[in-house]
Amino acid sequence: MSEFLNNIKNQFEKFCGENPSNDIVNGFRIKSFENFNNLGLPTTKDEDWRFTNLNEFYKNQYSIPPTKKEFNKNLISNSISDLDAHFIYLYNGKLVENDNIDNVVIKSLSSFLNEADLNTFNRFVDNHSVKNRDFTFELNSAFINDGVFIDVNEKAVIDKPIVLINYFDSSTSFSSYRNLINFNTLSSGQVVEYTFSDRDINFFSNKTTSFFLGDSTNVEHLSIDESSYHSYIFSNLKISQTNDSNFTTDSILIGGKIYRNNVHPVLNGQGSNSNILGLYLSKENQHMDNYMFVEHVEPNCGSRQLYKGLLKDSSKGVFHGRILVHNEAQKTDAKQTNRNLLLSDKAQVDTKPQLEIYADDVKCTHGATTGQIDKEALYYLRARGINLEDAKLIMIRSFTEELLEFINSNFILELHKKIVEEWFLNSDLAKTD
Repeated sequence: MSEFLNNIKNQFEKFCGENPSNDIVNGFRIKSFENFNNLGLPTTKDEDWRFTNLNEFYKNQYSIPPTKKEFNKNLISNSISDLDAHFIYLYNGKLVENDNIDNVVIKSLSSFLNEADLNTFNRFVDNHSVKNRDFTFELNSAFINDGVFIDVNEKAVIDKPIVLINYFDSSTSFSSYRNLINFNTLSSGQVVEYTFSDRDINFFSNKTTSFFLGDSTNVEHLSIDESSYHSYIFSNLKISQTNDSNFTTDSILIGGKIYRNNVHPVLNGQGSNSNILGLYLSKENQHMDNYMFVEHVEPNCGSRQLYKGLLKDSSKGVFHGRILVHNEAQKTDAKQTNRNLLLSDKAQVDTKPQLEIYADDVKCTHGATTGQIDKEALYYLRARGINLEDAKLIMIRSFTEELLEFINSNFILELHKKIVEEWFLNSDLAKTD
C-alpha cells in the first residue's frame, strides 16, 4: 500500500509540473491531495468498503499516459457509432473533438478551469456535499484537468442526445478526468456516456461526472462502460438539483476487474425528483461495487433507486444504498430497491440498504432480494414447448426489464435494450451445462 501511495505522489508531482494553472486551480489541487492523504486508502475494515478488497489493485504501478490528439472512430462499435446523436470524443479522458450543438457551449475542462473566476469555480467544482467523502473523488479533484464542460442554455431543448465517447488504449496508465454538465433553467435533454478500451489492458480510471440541474429542468442520462476486464475503474456521479428538476440516470456496468460505482444525488430544491437506475452485468472474476448515497435536503422531493445485478461464473456484486433525509426535508418520498439474479453457484452478492432519517413526515422504504432462476417458473415455460435455453433467456430478460419502466426517452430506452441484449448473446447466459 505504501508503494502505491508513493507512486501516486510521484504522479501528482509530475502532473502539477506538466499542467500549471492559476492560483485557484493550483490551490484546489493541493487541498484535494491533502484530503486524499488524510482519508487514506480504504481497507475492508472501512464500513463503506468492507465488501471490496483492493489489495491486488494496490500492487499496481501506474503512470499518466501521453497526450494524443487523434481519435480512431473505426474502433467504436456500430451500436454506438450509428446513433442519430451529437458526439463528443475523449481519448484517455482528454477532449479531442466535438460536434457543434445549437444552444450548447462545449469546451475542454482545462480551458474552463483557466477561464473560470472564483464564483464560477466554486459553483461547478468546489461546491459538492461533504456528507459523502471518498478517496476516489478527492484523488480526482487533485488531478483535475482533463474532461469536458457542457453548458446548456436557459430554455433550450436539445434536438438530439449528446453522446460522450471515451476510449482508453494505454496499459498501466492512470487516467483521471471530470465532466461538468450544466442544464440551465427550463432546459432539457439526454446525455449518454459510453466508455470502452482495448481488450486486455490493465489501466486505472478515476472519473467524475457532475450534473447541475437548474429550476424546472428535465434530464435523462445513460452511462455504459465496456472497458477491459483487467482494468480498475472508480466512478463518481454527482448530481445537484434545484426546484422542480427531474433527473433520471441509468448505468450499465459491463467492464472492469474491479468497478466502484458511486452515485450521489443531492435534492437541493423543492419539488425535485431523482430516479437512480442501474444494471451490473458481471462474469468470470469481476467485482462490481455500487454505492448509492441519495441526499434529501429540501421538502417535497422524491427519489427512486432501483439497481439490479446479473452475476455469472465466480463474479461478485455489492450494493450499498443509503438515503439521508435532512431534518428540513419534510414530505420526502424515497424508495430503494436492490435485486440480484445469480446465474451460477459460485456467484455472490453482498447488499446493504440503509436509511438515515431526521424528518418526521416522510415515506421511505428499502428492500433487497437475491436468488437464482425460479425452477417452477422455468418448468412452466418448458411445459408449454419452450426449449431450455429460450426459457432461461425469457426469465433473464424479464428480470432486467423492470428498469425500463422509469425511462421516458425512447433513445435511451432502445440503446439500453440493445447494449444489454448484446451482453446476453456474448455471455452465453442461457447455455445449458
